[in-house]
Amino acid sequence: MLALVLVLAAAVIGGIALSERRTIPAGTTIARVDVGGMTRDEAAAAVLPVAQARVTRSIRLIGPRGEARVSGRALGARPLLDPALDMALAAGPGERLLRHAGIGTARAIAVVYRLGPVRAAELANRLDRRFGEQPRNAGLVVDSGVVSVSAPAPGTLVDRAALRKGLRTLPSELGVPLRRQIPTVGVAEARIAQRTATRLLDGPRDVRFRDASAVLSAGALGDLVTAKAVAGRLQVGLDPARLRMALLPRLGRFEREPEDARFVIEGNRVRVAPAVPGRRLDGERIGTSLVRNLAARAHRARFVVTSPKLTTEAAERLRITELVSEFTTNYPCCPPRVTNIKRAAELLDGTVILPGEEFSLNDALGKRTEAKGFVSAPQIFNGRFEDSVGGGISQVATTLFNAAFFSGIKLVAHQAHQFHISRYPMGREATVSWGGPELIFRNDWPAAILMKLAAGDSGITVRFYSSKLGRRVTTTTGKPYAPTTPKTITVTNAALPAGAREVVQEAGEGGFTVDYTRQVFRGSKRIRNERYTVEYDAVDEVVEVGPPQS
Repeated sequence: MLALVLVLAAAVIGGIALSERRTIPAGTTIARVDVGGMTRDEAAAAVLPVAQARVTRSIRLIGPRGEARVSGRALGARPLLDPALDMALAAGPGERLLRHAGIGTARAIAVVYRLGPVRAAELANRLDRRFGEQPRNAGLVVDSGVVSVSAPAPGTLVDRAALRKGLRTLPSELGVPLRRQIPTVGVAEARIAQRTATRLLDGPRDVRFRDASAVLSAGALGDLVTAKAVAGRLQVGLDPARLRMALLPRLGRFEREPEDARFVIEGNRVRVAPAVPGRRLDGERIGTSLVRNLAARAHRARFVVTSPKLTTEAAERLRITELVSEFTTNYPCCPPRVTNIKRAAELLDGTVILPGEEFSLNDALGKRTEAKGFVSAPQIFNGRFEDSVGGGISQVATTLFNAAFFSGIKLVAHQAHQFHISRYPMGREATVSWGGPELIFRNDWPAAILMKLAAGDSGITVRFYSSKLGRRVTTTTGKPYAPTTPKTITVTNAALPAGAREVVQEAGEGGFTVDYTRQVFRGSKRIRNERYTVEYDAVDEVVEVGPPQS
């Protein structure tokens, strides 16, 4: 009879286990979501939104001196549902029967998250700065030539492994796990370094080169001593930068600044004058010699070769070999605007535009100020000639524009003057002002461009040097059309006497419209076909009048 009961019980248990083998036992929660009786897919669909929402929740990190906050999103957290679902489904027949009967203990399963390793490390670094304390190695103290040992002290830093483990479930709060950090250099290691430093300071040392000698007293050496922890030891050294400064008064004449490669103009051709390397006192090697050879009183000065910014090889790779375009504009000598033209030419001369690089005249010159050598001179503003610091720079812009125009490079931005100025080609000219208009062009050829500017008392010439690469430029300028005549503009000036009339700008040349073109060829292939239209205003007469007579 008992055997029969056992058989029947086993059958019942087996039946229940068989019927529920693909569902999660009752009383099971994942991330506080009741998933009892659900299939794996049903549970995943129910838990995923909750797990994703948890990523945005703030986590309170409690440290010994306050608290910090972080979120799962900031940690790059991604929920891992599979481990939680596997655990939920891994119940045996007995447990399933008890859960089925409502007797078994409820089971709560947490979702774990994958954290971004870099973000978790960055968080640990931030917490170190907030709550940690770096261990202090034993060190050296030099005072009046006497070397003593400073005591080490342990520190406290974030336990990174424990922090990552604690954050994997994105709890609402977590105590910041800290661990004791032992110094890497103790007193015994510092004593060894102390003996080395003491020998180094037992008398003056002489650093020599050729006929010159720089004597470093024990006091001077003491000010330069360094002690750095390396692989559990304290390494004695001398500060290389400060050592060099100490040697400069006696040995500095043997240093030499590097010289960049230069472009030398010879007629229409360009050659590269080779760069010259420099020489600089090598504080690192001299310091190493002083520390390693403690028995020697005299040491040889060492130098390090310093490279120029532009090497010969780099200059040659720019392929600047010949004149590709030039343009000249003239002006009468020698009003203040000529001072500005000369100053701008001085600042721009020698500019190199690399392949693919844009040149902006405003960027190159910056704001024109008296501190930069510019003076007040007339310029066009809102239809009138007014004095402004830097007036006249537009003649530089026009000359540059035409040199760029005939070099065949890309014209990015340019704007003609409001009025036609007879010394410039009709239409084919440009003006600039700080804040706009702009003159911008781009070197879209595979060779760099060297800009050379020469401004004298009566004219400015701009030359572009590069490699021609088969480039050729043609242009046409049409006849002026749509003429306009000057008008008289009357402006009231309350500072004038009643009924007074004063001409502040005389009527000038009439306005008109003109078209011009540019075609750029590389060999027989035309690569640009451009047409431009410029509308010039008439130069109006401007009259200021006083208030009406009463």
